[in-house]
Amino acid sequence: MLNPKKLLDLNSYEWWRNHRRFVTLGIFLALFAAYIRTPSANDFKVRDTCGRLQSSYQITGEEAMKRLKLELVKDLDRRVISNNYCERYLGIK
Repeated sequence: MLNPKKLLDLNSYEWWRNHRRFVTLGIFLALFAAYIRTPSANDFKVRDTCGRLQSSYQITGEEAMKRLKLELVKDLDRRVISNNYCERYLGIK
């Protein structure tokens, strides 16, 4: 029967001894790439949603509010709320 403690002990595993620097570097690079990409991906998402909202009514105000994670304000239409957010985000007006 296999001993689970011996299987999880990576230092006794020959492959790990030979490749631990490359594996560690690869994990670090993947985490760093995700850290760098996240803000630009969020910015693209907001700009894409605002562009779709403004161009020929491709999406509704309700869908834009869901994508942008906006809260409903009393006495204002969903489209108006989304447009105001987009104008402030993009620096229009």
